[in-house]
Amino acid sequence: MRHAPHFTLSKISLLVLCTTLANSAVAQENKIEHIEVIYKRSSVISEITEDAQKLVDMPGAMGDPLRAAFALPGVVAAGGSMGAPAVRGSSPDDNIFEVDFMPAGYIFHDFGSSIFNRNTIQDFQLNSAGFGTSYSNATGAVFDVTLRNPKYQDIATTLDLTMFNAGIFVEGKATENSAFYVSARKSTLPLFFNDGEELEDDDGKPTGVIINDPPDDHDYQAKWLWDINANNSVTININGAEDSVAAGFSGASHLALKTPEYQGDARYTRKFNSQNILWDHYAKDLHIRAGVGYLNHKAIMRYGQRATLSDGYFENFEEEQLSYKIRANYKLNKEHRLIADAGYYDKKSTYRYDAFNYVCTEFDPDCDLNKGERIKGTSSAGTDSAFIGLNHVWQFSPKWQSELGIVGEYYDYSDETIVHPRLALNYFYNDDTVISAKAGTYSRIQDLEYILPVVGNPDLEAQRSTHYTLGFKQELKDEWSYSIETYYKTMDDLPKSAPLSQVNYINGTSGTAYGVDFIVNKNKTDDWYGWVAVSLAKSEREDELTGIKRDYYADTPFILNAVLHYDFGEKWSGGFNFTARSGQAYTPIVGVKENPEFANRYLPVYGDPFSERFDTYHRLDIRFERKTTLFGLDGKLILELMNAYGQDNTAYVDLDYDKVNSVNDLVIEEENDDFEMRPSIGFSVTF
Repeated sequence: MRHAPHFTLSKISLLVLCTTLANSAVAQENKIEHIEVIYKRSSVISEITEDAQKLVDMPGAMGDPLRAAFALPGVVAAGGSMGAPAVRGSSPDDNIFEVDFMPAGYIFHDFGSSIFNRNTIQDFQLNSAGFGTSYSNATGAVFDVTLRNPKYQDIATTLDLTMFNAGIFVEGKATENSAFYVSARKSTLPLFFNDGEELEDDDGKPTGVIINDPPDDHDYQAKWLWDINANNSVTININGAEDSVAAGFSGASHLALKTPEYQGDARYTRKFNSQNILWDHYAKDLHIRAGVGYLNHKAIMRYGQRATLSDGYFENFEEEQLSYKIRANYKLNKEHRLIADAGYYDKKSTYRYDAFNYVCTEFDPDCDLNKGERIKGTSSAGTDSAFIGLNHVWQFSPKWQSELGIVGEYYDYSDETIVHPRLALNYFYNDDTVISAKAGTYSRIQDLEYILPVVGNPDLEAQRSTHYTLGFKQELKDEWSYSIETYYKTMDDLPKSAPLSQVNYINGTSGTAYGVDFIVNKNKTDDWYGWVAVSLAKSEREDELTGIKRDYYADTPFILNAVLHYDFGEKWSGGFNFTARSGQAYTPIVGVKENPEFANRYLPVYGDPFSERFDTYHRLDIRFERKTTLFGLDGKLILELMNAYGQDNTAYVDLDYDKVNSVNDLVIEEENDDFEMRPSIGFSVTF
C-alpha cells in the first residue's frame, strides 16, 4: 500500500505537532528467517509465536509488537522518531504491508503505535531484502503480519487500559465449527489536552499553535473462522483504523511566518477499512489459499482556513481496491517443492485539490520552497496491477538447498510488463550452521503524486531495484546463537523533480544501499533472554543528469539495540531496551533570503542536501510486569519508564522566525523530539 500524495507544508507542520504531543517508543526483536515455510492447519494457529511474544513484552513498546519494526536490524524511522520505517536504505514508500495474506491500508498510526491489538497478533515477519516470489510491487521490504485464529473457548473479554490507549477484546466459540474475536481500541491522548490550548516552546513561550482537536486515533479488527471439515476452512477478516488532528496557526506561529497563506485552521484525517474472505484447502502434500478483499483508503487535509477571509485549501485522496490472490504450495517429494502465487489488484485512485503544486521529491531538502502555482481540480487514475510468481525449492543434497523463482508483473497505468528472476542458495555446513545467499530483481509503480495528470507525469516508468544478500548463522550451546548478513541494493528509475518542464517529474535518480547486520541472541533459559544487534550501513542517491551523489535522508551508518528480559519469579518480570544510532542526516541552513511574495517575511537558504548530522540518538526504556488479580479475575499490572535518563534527541532545525528581521539574521532553532522521561502505568484484566 502506497502513501497518499504529500500534503504540502501544512501536513508536515501538523505531523510535527503530533510528534511534540505523542512520540512513540520503539522496540526490537531478532527475527530468524526460515529456510522453508511449512503450512499448518489454519485452525490450530491460535497462539502467538515465541518471537512475537517477545515483541509484546518489549520495554518501551507498551505491549505493541509491531513497534519492534523500528528497532529491527536495518530499520530506521525515516525523517525522525515519528517517521515511517525505512528498511536497509530503501524509501518508506518502497515497502508493502500485508495482513493475513491480503493488502492493508496502513499498519502504523501517525502518532506512533501500530493498528493492532496485542491480543490479535500471531506472528510478524519482516522480509527486509531478497524476498521471494510471493510478493509484488515492492522494492524495499515486506511487512507480513499474521493475525492469530480465534480460540475454541468459552467467550472471554479482555480489557486493556494504559496511559495512552484503551481497548476491549472479545473472543470465543460461536458454534462447534466456528469461532471469532473482535477488537476495538481508542487513544487516550485527547484526555491530556484541552481544546483551545496554545502550545508553548521549551522556554514557556507561546508558539501560536492552538489545539482545536488533539491527536487522536482508533482501530478495530474482527475475525471469524469456520472449519468446514478436515480439509477446508473459511476466514473473514475486517480491519480498520483512523487518525486525526486539528490545529489553528496564528500569525505568530512559525508556519504562518514562513508561509503566510497557511495561517488559520488546519485539519488532517487519514483512515481505511478493509474486508477480506479467505479459503484454505489442505491435502496431504498441498495447501491452497485464495482470498478476495476490498480496501478503501482516504486521506483528507484542509488548511489555511479563516472564517472571514478565506476558505483555505484542501487536498483529498481516496483509493478503492479489489484484490484477488491465490497461493498453492505443493510438495512433489522429499527433494522438490513448488510454490505458485498469483494476484490481481483492481485499483482506482482519486485526488481532489485546491492547493499549491509543490514539485519536489524526498530527495529535495527545500521542498517547502518549491511552491508552484495554485491549482484546482480532480485527477483520477486506474492503477491496476497483476503478478504471477513461481518458486521451485530443491533439496539437491543433504547439505545444499536451492530456490529458483521467477515473477512476472504487469502495471496497467504505465503499460509495463516486467519479468524478475530470483534465486536463493543455502549451504548447511552442519545441523547448527547455514550459509545463505540471495539475489533478485524487483519493481514497483511510481507513487501517485508523481504520475497523476496535472500534478505529475503519467509517462513515468516503474521503479526498479536489484537485491543481493549473503548471510551466516550458527546455533550455539545453551540457546545462544549469532548471525551476520551483508546486503547490497541498487535502485533505478526513481523520480526526479523537473519544475521548469511541462511534465514536473522525470525518471532521473538512482541509488545504492549496502551494509551488514550482526546479531547475538539468547533464547529463554534460566529465566532470562536477550539479544544485541548491530547494523552498519550506507545509503546514497545520485542525480543522473548532473552526476552528483549524496547521502539519502534516511541514511543511518550505525545502529545498536540491546535487550534484556528476566523473570524474577512467578509474578514479576522485567527488563530494558537500549537503542543508539547515528544522528539523522539533515540539510544545514546557511543563509536567509527575502520571501519574494510577502514583504518583511524571510525564508531559509539551504546548503548541501543532507550533508550534516544531528548528534547520536540514544534512549533507554525499562519495563516491569506483575501478574495479579482483580475481584478474582486474572490481570496484569504493567509499569514502564520510557527514555529513563531523559535524553534530548534532536528532531529538526529551522530558522527562528521570531528573531529573523533581515537577511542578516541567521538565527537557527534546533528542536528536539520532545520525548522526555515518560512513565506509564497499564492494566489488563480478563473475564
